[in-house]
Amino acid sequence: MNRAILHEDWMPDKVWRQVKRSIPIPCVDVLLENSKGEILVGWRRIPPYQNVWALPGGRVYRGERLRDASMRILAGYGLSSGSLFVVGIFPVKFPTRADFTVCLASNKPKGLARPDGYEFSSFKWKKRVPSKIGANYARMILKWRRLRRNARALEFAALD
Repeated sequence: MNRAILHEDWMPDKVWRQVKRSIPIPCVDVLLENSKGEILVGWRRIPPYQNVWALPGGRVYRGERLRDASMRILAGYGLSSGSLFVVGIFPVKFPTRADFTVCLASNKPKGLARPDGYEFSSFKWKKRVPSKIGANYARMILKWRRLRRNARALEFAALD
C-alpha cells in the first residue's frame, strides 16, 4: 500500500476543518450498473446527503489514483468492478465545504453489497432514479445513461 494514503498520515482534526473551509476536496463516486440496467444506491445515514439515496464514494487520498480510490471504497462494501468509465466531474458546494467529485461507472460490478452501518444502512438495485436521491447523484446517473448508449463516447471515457 502507498505510504501516502495510510490513516496514520491523516491530518489533525483542527487542520482538516480549516482545509475543508478553504479548498475543494477531491472525491470519487462509483456508479455500478448491473446486467439488468439497475443502479446500486445506498441509504445514507451521515451528512452530507443524510437520509437520501446515494452512490458509494469518498475522498481521493494524496498520491492515490482514481481507480485505486474507487477499488478501496468499493472493497469497504464487499464490492469490486471490472472496467471503469469516467462519467464526469461534478462540483459540489455544502454549507461547510466545497468538493469536486469524479464519477466513475462500471457495467460489470462484482460482489454482494454490504452496508457498513455507519455511512450506509442498506443498498438496493434500482431501475429508476429514486425520487429521494442527492441531486448530484441523479445528474451522474442520467449522464451515465446517455454516455453508455454511445459506443464511441464510451470508448473515449474508458479509464483503462
